[in-house]
Amino acid sequence: MKKLVLGILLLAGMLSTNVYAAGLKVGVVSVERILTEAPQVDAVNTSMLERFGPQRDELQRQEKEITKMQEDYKRNELVMTEDKLKELQKEIIGKIQVLKQTEAVLSQEVTTVRNQELAVLQQQVRGIIDDIAKNGKYDLVLSEGVAYVNPKHDITDKVLDKMKAAFEKKK
Repeated sequence: MKKLVLGILLLAGMLSTNVYAAGLKVGVVSVERILTEAPQVDAVNTSMLERFGPQRDELQRQEKEITKMQEDYKRNELVMTEDKLKELQKEIIGKIQVLKQTEAVLSQEVTTVRNQELAVLQQQVRGIIDDIAKNGKYDLVLSEGVAYVNPKHDITDKVLDKMKAAFEKKK
């Protein structure tokens, strides 16, 4: 008797879960697609290029200078005095060290600024998703780790449309 009652309760619980889930409105968002197609991402990339382009160009110039010095060293190795070779070698090593330090500092700065910019973008995306979910009366919106989604549940285009509109409005 206990098994029968327990079985009926278990079956009723499963049926009520299925009935509840049938009324659940679910949406799915591809954050990866948003981060590649949103105009704000292009704007961030452009501002990063404008901000750090001159430093990148300077690093490339220094690399070329070091390469030229190394080629000169190899070319003139047999005809230069040992003192001149050591002096040139010391100069090359010093420039390489300065270059590596400058690259490390610039890389850290670029990473920090990029993370800050992306954090602002993520907040904007989250706000838009929340807005769409509330206005569309979604019970659940998923983003990462979804293996398959029926296109009728994908709200990525709605998010992108709102992001594009917000970007145009900001211009």
